[in-house]
Amino acid sequence: MTGARTTQPKKEKSISSYCKKGRMYWRVNVRLPMPDGTHKPKQVSDIPSLDLAKKVRDKLMADAFEGRFFDRPKVRSLTVAGAWKTYAPVSELEKESWQTDEGRAKHLVRHLGDKRCETLTQRDVDQYRTSRLEEKTVRGGPPAVGTLNREVALLKRLMTYAIKCGDLDRNPLQGVGLLRENNTRDVVASEQQFAALVAAADAVFKPILLVAYDTGMRLDEVLGLEWRQVDLKEGVIRLQAEDTKTAMPRDILLTARAKAEVEALPRSLSGFVFVNPKTGDRWVDVRKQFRKACKDAGISGLWFHDLRRSFITNTRRRGGAESVVMKMSGHRTREVFTRYNIIDNTDLRAALALIEAGIAAELSESTEAPVQEAR
Repeated sequence: MTGARTTQPKKEKSISSYCKKGRMYWRVNVRLPMPDGTHKPKQVSDIPSLDLAKKVRDKLMADAFEGRFFDRPKVRSLTVAGAWKTYAPVSELEKESWQTDEGRAKHLVRHLGDKRCETLTQRDVDQYRTSRLEEKTVRGGPPAVGTLNREVALLKRLMTYAIKCGDLDRNPLQGVGLLRENNTRDVVASEQQFAALVAAADAVFKPILLVAYDTGMRLDEVLGLEWRQVDLKEGVIRLQAEDTKTAMPRDILLTARAKAEVEALPRSLSGFVFVNPKTGDRWVDVRKQFRKACKDAGISGLWFHDLRRSFITNTRRRGGAESVVMKMSGHRTREVFTRYNIIDNTDLRAALALIEAGIAAELSESTEAPVQEAR
C-alpha cells in the first residue's frame, strides 16, 4: 500500500526566506516591467511573514503596472525668485552689464517670483508680457518689445543654469519663443541738440557724451575704455578684437574737442579713462545721468544709443563715404549699418539741391557755348 503523499506549499520564485538574529524573515525579489518594455529589479527585505511578503510583491507589481513605482517625477520646489538668487552672483561675476540683469530680474521676480520653475508654461510667459505692457517705464510709455524679449531671455537663462546646478530636470521654457521686434529707431541728434545736452550735463559726464557722440563708439566700449588704448599724441583710440562686440579691431580717430576732453581727465589707479568719482572705478551705468541731462536740456525721446546713430548719420551727411563710416563705426555687415544710417527728408532735400545745381550748371554751360552758324 502506497503511503499518502503530503502536499508541500508551492515555492514562490520571487520570495525567499532567511534567518536573522534567530528569527525567520522573508525577502521579495522581483523584476518590474516598465512602460518602455524594459525591466528593473526591486528588492524588499526584512518582511516578518510569508503572507505579508506576497502582499508586498503584489503591491510592487500593481504599482509598476500603473506606472506609479519607478521613475516617479521628483517635485522640484525651486521658484523663479530662488533661481534668480542662485544666478545673480554668476551674472555679477561674469558680466559687466550685470546691473541690467538685476533690473530685468526685478520685474520677473515681481510677477513670477512665487511660481515653481518646473511648472512654468507658455501661458505664464504670455501673462507676464501682458502685465508688463500695462505698466509704464521711466519714459512714460509701455516697455518695448525688445525689453520684454530681454527679460524672457533672462528667465530662460535662469532655467538653464538651474539645470546645470541640478535644481531642475528640464527647461520648461525651451519651446517658448521671443516676440518679433521692430526696434528700428530713426532718432538723430543734431549738433544744436547735442550742444544743449552737453551744456546741461554734469561736468563729470560731459567727456563721456563727447567721446560717444564724436566717435560713434558703443556704450560698453566708451565706459570700458582704458588709458592703454588711447594714443593722445596721434589722437587715436585703438580697440583690439576682444574689446569690441563684433570682434573687429579698429582705430578710432578723436575730434579736436573730444581729444581735449580726454587730455584734461586725471589718470586713475584703476586704469580706466572714465571713472565714477563715487566708486573710484569705471562707470557701470550712466542711464540716470543721461536722463537728467536730457531733462535739464529740454530734450525728450533721446536714448544714449541714439548718439551712435547720430554719429553715423551725421558723418555720412557731411560727406563721409558709407564704406568709411562703416569702418569707423565697426559694423561688420551692411544690413546692420543701414539701420543706423538714417535717410529722411534732410537727405532728400540735399539730393534735390544737388540735382538743381547740376541742372543749372549744365544750362549755364550750354548757353555759354558758341552757336555754330548753319551753312
